[in-house]
Amino acid sequence: MDQEAITFRRCADTVAFLNSTEHWGLSEEESSALADAAAAYVYPQGSNAQLRMVITNIRRDLPSVEALRRSGHMGHLAEWESWLGQARAILRQANLDWAYDGAVDSDDLMQVALLQLARSLPGFRYQSRFSTWAYQVITQSVQRHLRDLSAQKRAGEIDGSVDPHTVARAIGEGDHPEAQVAARLLTTTVEAELLAAMGSRNAEVFRLWACDDLSAEMIGQRVGLSVARVYAVIAQARKHLSGQAAIIDWGAATRG
Repeated sequence: MDQEAITFRRCADTVAFLNSTEHWGLSEEESSALADAAAAYVYPQGSNAQLRMVITNIRRDLPSVEALRRSGHMGHLAEWESWLGQARAILRQANLDWAYDGAVDSDDLMQVALLQLARSLPGFRYQSRFSTWAYQVITQSVQRHLRDLSAQKRAGEIDGSVDPHTVARAIGEGDHPEAQVAARLLTTTVEAELLAAMGSRNAEVFRLWACDDLSAEMIGQRVGLSVARVYAVIAQARKHLSGQAAIIDWGAATRG
């Protein structure tokens, strides 16, 4: 029996044990599916206690995690909208929902947190509850962002007289707060989709072009690509996004 079969058998036996002792009431088909999902995240040298923890966490959190990871999932946007609220609550609880000197506002910090959550999702392996893991990702990303801002200011790289909102992606002054949050979430969702489909550098190229309004020359200098390649990446990203009906429909709904 090869290692893959051994791992699955071990997962299946543990699922059966938990199903009985914890009274989960899983059918044979559901038990097999849970064991199969767990086998992808189990380390061969892991203890029985670790295996039971992974399986329990998968049973609790797999639907939400898969909805966040898969752009084609019917609950993808709804789950990200839910985490918009949860991220706000986490930052408030950690006393991170404010900026030290007005360089950024709470919505900027929340976008930093959600983007880092999207970037980190592939590395989540159910060694803890997803909410516990996400709390660490969100708080650490914002703490790191604020430290970087502080370091830049000490180095004289930030001009405190410049209103950051004049150089940020324009959102009309007359927009309601709900519309501003929706626009930020749509931006985050688009970047997460491009990150998954095209990689981090190409997603960054599109963000610099679409959100920061940089020229192809400036983008090329920043990410180390030729101008022609920058234009090609932008065209590829636009083509990819044009095929994402959920993003298009949701974006239209937020504007309408």
